[in-house]
Formats: sequence, C-alpha cells, structure tokens
Amino acid sequence: MQPVPLTFADGTRLLILPHGGRVLGVFPPDSDDNFLWTRATITPSVPAISINCDHGRWDNPGGDRTWLAPEVDLFIGDLARPTATYTVPNALDPGTWTVTSATDTELCLTNRTRLRLQRTAREVCVCLTKRVHSARNPLDGTSLAATGIPYAGYTQITALEVEVQPDAPVQLGIWNLLQLPQPGVMLIPTREYANPQRVFGSLAADELIAEPHFVRWLMTGNGDTTKIALQATALTGRAAYLRPTTTGDLWDLVVRQFSVDPTGDYVDALWDNPQHRGWAFQACSARGAHRFNELEYHAPAVTTIAGANCRRDESCVWAYRGTLSVIAEVAHHLLGRTLGLSHGEINALIDW
Repeated sequence: MQPVPLTFADGTRLLILPHGGRVLGVFPPDSDDNFLWTRATITPSVPAISINCDHGRWDNPGGDRTWLAPEVDLFIGDLARPTATYTVPNALDPGTWTVTSATDTELCLTNRTRLRLQRTAREVCVCLTKRVHSARNPLDGTSLAATGIPYAGYTQITALEVEVQPDAPVQLGIWNLLQLPQPGVMLIPTREYANPQRVFGSLAADELIAEPHFVRWLMTGNGDTTKIALQATALTGRAAYLRPTTTGDLWDLVVRQFSVDPTGDYVDALWDNPQHRGWAFQACSARGAHRFNELEYHAPAVTTIAGANCRRDESCVWAYRGTLSVIAEVAHHLLGRTLGLSHGEINALIDW
C-alpha cells in the first residue's frame, strides 16, 4: 500500500502510510526534503516506498508511529534477557490499520486488534484510532513570521479504547514517537533541574547535558543504541529536535507539543526495574543497520474499569527550516530556552 497525500492551506504536505498507521512524510511548501527519517527516500512527487508485508517479521519504514505501553509487557518476552527476546508485536506494527475516513485535508485510520500481555499471559482487545489534520503555525502573528521561514505542521489525535476486563484491570498507554535523521540535538525544556534516566546503551560524558530547566542531548550516532527517559513531573509539554540539513547552511527544527499530566498514571517502566514507572518522555538514538533518532512521548494509561476504558490524546508537530540564527530564535520562542550550543558542538553536527 502506497502513502496517501494530504495538502493543507498553509502549504504543508504530508504522506501518510496506512500500512503501519504512520505519518511518513512532512514537507514544507516548495521542498521535497522530508523533516522525518524514512528507511527509503520518499517525496511528494514520488510517493512510493517498498514495504515488506510479510507478517513474519517487523519492517520499519520510519516516520511518526503509534505504539502502546508498557514496553515490558508488550515487546519483551523475558525481562532477564530483554534484548534477546525483544519483538515488535505484529498486532501493533504493522497491525491492521484501515482508512476509515478521508478528505483532501484530513485522514482517519483505525487498528482493531488483540494484544498479548507477556507477564500475565493475558490477551486484550484494543481499538486505536489516529486522525491527522492541519496545525496552526504558532509563529503566526509574531515578528518571526516576517522572516518567511518555511513551515510544515499537523495535528494528530490518537484515541485508545480497551475492552473492559471483568476479572482484573489492564493498563495500557498511548506511545507516539517521531523518527528523525541523524545527527542532531534533542532539546527538552524541563520545569526544574531534571536528571534523565538511561534506559539502555551508553552515554559519553559530554553528549548529555542537564541544566536547570533544560536537557540537551547531542545525538551524533556514535556508540551503541541508547535511550533515555524523563518523568512526567519534569516536563513542560514541548520537546524539539535540531539538525543540520544536507543542503548548505540550513537547519531543521521539529517541535512536538503534547499534553502532560504530572499526576497521570504513566505505565511505561524501566527494563531493569519494571515497578519504576512514570516515564512520559523518551529519546532514543538507533545506531544499528538503520541510523535515526527518536522523540517519544507517552499519554497516561487507560485502566480497564467500568466507565474508564478509553483515552484521547492530542499533539501537534511544528517543523521549520532556516539558517541557524533564525532557527535559534524560533527555538527560543517555542521552547523558552536558549540553544546554548558551542562552536564545537555545531561543528560536530555539520562535519558528521
């Protein structure tokens, strides 16, 4: 199945792949350079990508995907050997996503499926729905709009419904993530000083910097695959990814706005401590056969008790392309933080 195009009044162009339920391409007006990472090059003029439809193995095409948490219940067969027993469930990805409604400017996808919870050996029926439409440019009406910086954006509304369990409650949470090209810098505004938790992999001493109200991760793709996580209480509801493009002196800034409930029940857990939950934001640098970085967020869980078996989540993606000086202003306006990148860090990204 090939991607479905959407075009918004502001010039944003999207390519949405029903197979796997992904926003695969995000393009500003007059450019075929994708803001997102995809395994194969895809453009609005040539919207074709080779997808392995063999349900015997997972095939990651990239883009903006929706999974469910907790990872320790749905993806890991044996917590004593998490890497060796990690499997993406076919029920989630590619799933059985179908287009339930479509116009030139909005698309709705639905995945009705059955999942197995590894630790309890239980099965549960779920319905995931994703609706994608336009997002207002938050720079409209500001002085930055006068710079004419190219913009593309969209709103994603994700809904999860879980069948009510009569014997014991089940907890599942929406888990959305963007896959983005390497190298780049993950920018995470925080409410106060936050100490990110390393989930797996290794970090060099100078690549992750935690400051009061800001976490920066220089994700150059060196070393092994690595993931970090932050608790909901640390987050402001926005995070961004900055990277140099391959076309001269232009840089991309991709911002995701998402809801955060500091008192919400976030069920994703650490692999080595499944009882330690509450992780609402994660970032991952994939450094294997396919190299990309991920900006991930979670929504509070659905708990299957009477009258509380569904959850609706809304997020926006805002993407910009411009010179580093203009992009730095945009980042400061949207994140409330100064980039603070050194010349050495900038050169490391450009020369990667």
